[in-house]
Amino acid sequence: MTEEKKHASDYNFPEISTGVYIFNKKGEIFLIRSPKWGNKLVPCGGHVEFNEKVADTVVREAKEETGLDVINQELITVVDVISFSEFHQSNRHFVGLQYRAELLDEKQIPQIDNVEATEYFWLKPEEIVKRDDVQSTTKEVIANFLLKPKKLLFGVKKCKDCEKNKLEAEEYKAGWQRALADYKNLQKETTARMGEWAQMSERQILEEFIPVYDHLKLAVRGVEKADAWVEGVKHVLRQFADILKSHGIEEIKTMGEKFDTRFHEAVGEEVVEGQESGIILKEINGGYKMGEKVIKPAKVIIAK
Repeated sequence: MTEEKKHASDYNFPEISTGVYIFNKKGEIFLIRSPKWGNKLVPCGGHVEFNEKVADTVVREAKEETGLDVINQELITVVDVISFSEFHQSNRHFVGLQYRAELLDEKQIPQIDNVEATEYFWLKPEEIVKRDDVQSTTKEVIANFLLKPKKLLFGVKKCKDCEKNKLEAEEYKAGWQRALADYKNLQKETTARMGEWAQMSERQILEEFIPVYDHLKLAVRGVEKADAWVEGVKHVLRQFADILKSHGIEEIKTMGEKFDTRFHEAVGEEVVEGQESGIILKEINGGYKMGEKVIKPAKVIIAK
């Protein structure tokens, strides 16, 4: 004599089961008329087997009870079914994991065995909640979670002031974005000013060296005899020129150039036969520029 299969309720434990609400593309839900539930309409479903994942139970129970292949299983809520008079064994306690699923292929034809179900229906959610032959928990799940698509998991309701809060959030976001843009602009402006200040400081220091450089040039100008002292000064001059050049300072060209009021200052004129007027004849003091900015104009004598 084989031992009758025991249920979890025989050991004072609730049983884990699934309910599978299968949708087609028309938005209809598949329900079966179940003898176990007093010939009421219920979704297909059944017990979660040992070592079986719940998502796999959904697929398996749908296939076994209806012959349908389903995909996109989604948990919608959890219900307690305790000692329901609608069930043929009223002393049972089910913890029902209610799932929504979709047909793998719309062309599938349901297959029922007259044991789990005697007939099946494809019904709109709004039609189901109006029927008297729908099992009470089934009707409650559909009314609360499937009739209104925006209903959230486990019955959490939409906040009363969502629109107001959304507008306030958008205002705060816009304000934050403006503040961030202002801050980034300030950063750019500060960086640019710091660069300008650094350049100004550098230019001021270099401007203090330029007179020394000019005096050294004057000291060796016209010296024909080259001795060690003169060569030493010329070497220092070359070093000065390299340092000024490395900091972006250039000497303004003078001799033989056309006089330009942007870079030159005329301190005298001389008449030279055959010489074009405005050509620079002599450099009295050197001129310097950094980029296109003149630090010191060159003092020159030009042809008249």
